[in-house]
Amino acid sequence: MLLKIIIVIACVILVYIIWQWQELKKFARTDYEIKSGKVQREYKAAVLADLHGFQYGKDNIPLLDAIRSGQPDLILIPGDMVVSRKSDTYETALKILEELCRIAPVYYSYGNHESRAHIRKSKYQEKFFAFENKVKELGIHVLHNETEAFGELAVTGLEIPLSCYKKGVDVPLPQDYLEKTLPEQTEDTFQVLLAHNPRYAKEYADWGADLTLCGHNHGGLIRIPGVGSLISPQFQWFPKYDAGAFDFEGKKVIVSRGLGTHTFHIRIFNRAELVFMVIKPQDIA
Repeated sequence: MLLKIIIVIACVILVYIIWQWQELKKFARTDYEIKSGKVQREYKAAVLADLHGFQYGKDNIPLLDAIRSGQPDLILIPGDMVVSRKSDTYETALKILEELCRIAPVYYSYGNHESRAHIRKSKYQEKFFAFENKVKELGIHVLHNETEAFGELAVTGLEIPLSCYKKGVDVPLPQDYLEKTLPEQTEDTFQVLLAHNPRYAKEYADWGADLTLCGHNHGGLIRIPGVGSLISPQFQWFPKYDAGAFDFEGKKVIVSRGLGTHTFHIRIFNRAELVFMVIKPQDIA
């Protein structure tokens, strides 16, 4: 009897491993639409969050094909293209960034992995500096608490202190951090904010971002149908802003489930996600 139980458990574990292995090689496309009186034409953006140097097939060809087929006007990256302590992910990220530049202008704001590699002295720091220089040579718009215009859009990239990413600790943003750190906005311009950590979604909306794009939580690793995510990569149980769209009196925050994984290679009922965002004039159906 005991042997039968062991065999059943072993079979269940084997089936789970095979299923997870297959699931981690797939991604879904999610489309969002927002209307605004601040734009006179339509803008379509592809959003890539948390790739972490992951590859979908050879040279990420399936992912690149999906992005091309969406015909984006611009590509927005709210951080974590790499894993800070795995320099081989820098090369993978660089290859796909090079291809993305051939599709549309790319705007890239750092997540905790880029910030950690950039700030902390380690054996990876010089390799990251080399990666960063190559990224800029490609013509990618790397936004360190900066704003650049794209048509009627103002695209701002936010970096927050690494202390805001402490595991198991709920750290508030320093008082007036966004107002003190980011460039002043223009009220009649549609403001897009690339902000890696969704923990501060309300603060982003209060700052005045019409659309904030986040990642970081990887969809909560494990999603429970009808409940939502179980735990975030920061070990926060049932994170409030896990994935999807959130509204703050007309200000939208979109949290991507991300495209890659690191450390905990788990996605249960939580398929990786390529996001497409369409910004339309208010009077267009």
